[in-house]
Amino acid sequence: MQTMGKIAAAAMAVAAVPAAAAPTTVTVTGTVMNGYDPVGTFGTAGADLAGKAFSAIFTVESKPDSTLTSTATSAYLYGRGAASPVSAALTIGSGTYNFAGSFSGTARASDAAGKGGTDMIYYMAEDTDLSLLPPDNTLFYVFFDSLSNLLSRPDYTAFDTVRPGPADAGQGQARIANYDPATGKFGQSTIANLSIDTIRADVASPVPEPATWAMMVAGFAMAGVALRRRRVDARVRFA
Repeated sequence: MQTMGKIAAAAMAVAAVPAAAAPTTVTVTGTVMNGYDPVGTFGTAGADLAGKAFSAIFTVESKPDSTLTSTATSAYLYGRGAASPVSAALTIGSGTYNFAGSFSGTARASDAAGKGGTDMIYYMAEDTDLSLLPPDNTLFYVFFDSLSNLLSRPDYTAFDTVRPGPADAGQGQARIANYDPATGKFGQSTIANLSIDTIRADVASPVPEPATWAMMVAGFAMAGVALRRRRVDARVRFA
């Protein structure tokens, strides 16, 4: 009986091994204030993007070499190259463009309204072609910086839906530099200046590491063996 209890406790302890950190998805919605799409990145070449609704999903996931700086009122996550912690997908009309954040990415939050500062959210994903001189890039960012108390904590990964008002500077920009492989140059860029209606961050459920899954399976198997032995012992004593 004591052996059974020890094995069951071991299985439960294995199940409690911390899971890997999960990425956060940040959904941003709003309207294009003004913009031009010369090559049809979001549908029709030469389209005026002004007035179109947009939605964007940022994925925030700290990498081993990302830099995280945090205080009582702010948090700042940043990385370049393989350490870049932010990517994004922007949808305008019928088209979606993916920003890998392969050059750099940033997620920032500040909960300082009424504390000598402002409440602020900033997400950025940037891809840059360094082979060009000067370098050209695709860039997408959104932010708000407000004296209003819109955040309950300095956390860019978990908060209720934020709705910046007209005075809260909720805006962003997407710049997509269109590369022409025939000429080896960048042509006209797609530009969209954005007005933000809502921002919401949702943390995904943590996923156990592969090694943790293996330990959990082994632990439950041990518990199962102990249960079978207990039944056999009980039948022998009864006989």
